[in-house]
Amino acid sequence: MSQRLSQQQTAIRSRAQRLRFFSRSSLYIARTLLLVFCGAALCVLSFVSCARLANLYILVNEGMAQRAECILQDGSLEELPSFFTPECIAADGRLSDTTYDSYTITSYNYILDFSRIRVWPWYSTLQVDVLEQVDRIAGYANANASDPDGAPPAWTPTRYRLEARRSNGSWRISSLTILELNPDIEPLPTADPNQSPLPMATPTESPVPSPQLVIGTPLPNP
Repeated sequence: MSQRLSQQQTAIRSRAQRLRFFSRSSLYIARTLLLVFCGAALCVLSFVSCARLANLYILVNEGMAQRAECILQDGSLEELPSFFTPECIAADGRLSDTTYDSYTITSYNYILDFSRIRVWPWYSTLQVDVLEQVDRIAGYANANASDPDGAPPAWTPTRYRLEARRSNGSWRISSLTILELNPDIEPLPTADPNQSPLPMATPTESPVPSPQLVIGTPLPNP
């Protein structure tokens, strides 16, 4: 009787050990799969975010540069639908501005600085704040200009908030909101021509040691 009871206890302990092993193995496998899934999801989200960021950067840079060309040099508006939605183009009053219509602009320097970007994989819209500047505008007045000898007017720096949406399978700038006109811009530091340069140390040559004369006294012969 005692032997049978001992065998039953041994079987119960063996079954309990197998159950503990199975539960620990299942927990380990589930934890490993969860970590792998989270890692894969993080990689996918990072890839999508980087792809959208690169796409937005190219879209805004090229689109805003093409817009400035249309305003300054009467460029073709047919290129704008590649970057802007038709609603955004129709609502952009700067495209109908006639400030530079009386001038022929030969060259200019276009600057676009990014200050705030919102790019998330789960957002259907992308937002970015930019500061647009145009300097070194060179050109001459046309015959219909009020001041034939006048130089082209300066460009007003503007801070915009752009919103991009996916349209027809590709991203387009859907809205262009003015945040600030002529904001305070910190100029780049320039060298002061009146400031004397710092003195530089002049290397000195190390003195060459002069040869010394050594007089030896002959040893007496044994």
